[in-house]
Amino acid sequence: MDALEEPAFDLIDEVDGLEIRRYRAHVVARTLVKESLQKSGNEGFKRLGGYIFGGNDKEQRIAMTAPVAMEPNQDANREWWVTFSMPRQHMKDNLPGPNDPRVEIIELQERILAVLRYQGNWSEKRFRKHESALLSLIDQSSTWSKKGQTIWSRYNSPIVPGFLRTNEVAIEVVTASVPGR
Repeated sequence: MDALEEPAFDLIDEVDGLEIRRYRAHVVARTLVKESLQKSGNEGFKRLGGYIFGGNDKEQRIAMTAPVAMEPNQDANREWWVTFSMPRQHMKDNLPGPNDPRVEIIELQERILAVLRYQGNWSEKRFRKHESALLSLIDQSSTWSKKGQTIWSRYNSPIVPGFLRTNEVAIEVVTASVPGR
C-alpha cells in the first residue's frame, strides 16, 4: 500500500519536543460539524469522504491524503471544522464542485505551526492531554507565541490498532515580540 500524500512543510525549528513547521499554501476540502469532538470527526469524515470518492459535479475520484484535521470553529461552541488536504496537483479552480453543500473548497495560506506528535488512540482525553502540553510549551517559549485555535490531526485508518496510530496536535504560531527591541 502506498503512503498517503501529506501537506508540504519545511521544518524551521525544534523546541522542547515541538516541531516548528512552515506549511506552504494548499487547498483543502472542509466541512463544519456541530457535535462532540468524536461525533464531528465521524460525520465530517463521511461528508468529505463522499466528496473525494465521487460525490462531486464531475463524479471524479480524488486521492485520499493524510491527515484528517479537526479545528474548533472560533465562532461557536461544539462546532468543528473537519478538513482533508487535496493532493498537490489540484488547485482550487480545477477541483470538482461538491454535491454536498456542507462541503467547501478553500485555499489555506502559508502558515507556521508548532506541532506535537504522539502515538495512541483518538480519544478526546488523549487529545486534550497533548493539547495542554503543546500550549504549555508555547507559553514557555521566548521565541514563539500562539495564534488561533488548536488543530488535531489523525494520520491512520481506523483499522490501525489504537496504540499504533500517529496523531498530532498543532497551533499556528508567530515570532514572539520581545520588549525593548
